[in-house]
Amino acid sequence: MEDTYRKKIDWVNIVLMVVLIAYSLFLVVLMLWGVATSLKSREEFYDNALWFPRGNIGSWAWGNYSFVWKNFAVETFDSLGRKISIDIYGQFLNTLLYAIGGAFLTTLCCCIVAYLSAKFKYWFSSIVYTIVLITMVVPTIGTTPAMLKFLKLTNLYDSWLGAYLMKFSFLSLYFLIFHGIFKGISPEYSEAATIDGANEYQIFFRINLPLVTTTFYTVFLIQFIGYWNDYMTALLYLPTHPTLAYGVYYMSISNMNRLAQTPMRMVACVILALPITCVFVIFRNKVMGNVTMGGIKE
Repeated sequence: MEDTYRKKIDWVNIVLMVVLIAYSLFLVVLMLWGVATSLKSREEFYDNALWFPRGNIGSWAWGNYSFVWKNFAVETFDSLGRKISIDIYGQFLNTLLYAIGGAFLTTLCCCIVAYLSAKFKYWFSSIVYTIVLITMVVPTIGTTPAMLKFLKLTNLYDSWLGAYLMKFSFLSLYFLIFHGIFKGISPEYSEAATIDGANEYQIFFRINLPLVTTTFYTVFLIQFIGYWNDYMTALLYLPTHPTLAYGVYYMSISNMNRLAQTPMRMVACVILALPITCVFVIFRNKVMGNVTMGGIKE
């Protein structure tokens, strides 16, 4: 009986492993195709769309990268109706401001609200926890027009303050992660600090927050990667502050002469993906590691 059960489990694991390996190879092939396409001329792309560029490495179209770097810009209009152009340096700066600031505020909000809900046994704590569960189950569709109207009425539209306020939210899975961790922290930490005269702010920032530092960094990195690739926020709420992801989207739908060619668009995609790939490689252990922590055992 046990041998039969083990064989079934083994076959399930084998099938899952084969599927995951096939999926991973598919993604790797797509990334290699994108890099190879970015190193082709327009003529070679139409003649050789699937394989690597012909000739030696030195003869590949490395000039595509310098051309895109110098000429890639997003054209938009400011609040006065004047036409402005944001080059790739401005897009990089906007991306860093949006990704770092948004990821930090989202992580901080989830952490603080989860701590309050987990450590303070009030009726409102249960309501907050229930609201998070409901918003995760029920899809929030049709909120974009209301958000646009609200930002324009409060003069927060197309501003970093408005974008940051939108990201200061706790309605996500990471609230549940922080909530579970804070629930698992022994109350002896807080009790000992209270005996020593610490107030609630000191207990949170000096006792409990350092205990979840690893989780905080992990959630921040995951959020940072997501915001780096987010173009919808810049498209809808920050029209004069285009990010690099929005710039790639802008290039994909526009006809900017040579920049409209497929190899040039692949160059923009590689430029967008390269920094975040380096971040993932450097911090992969934190991003892919288990969310664990220690504490006093009762």
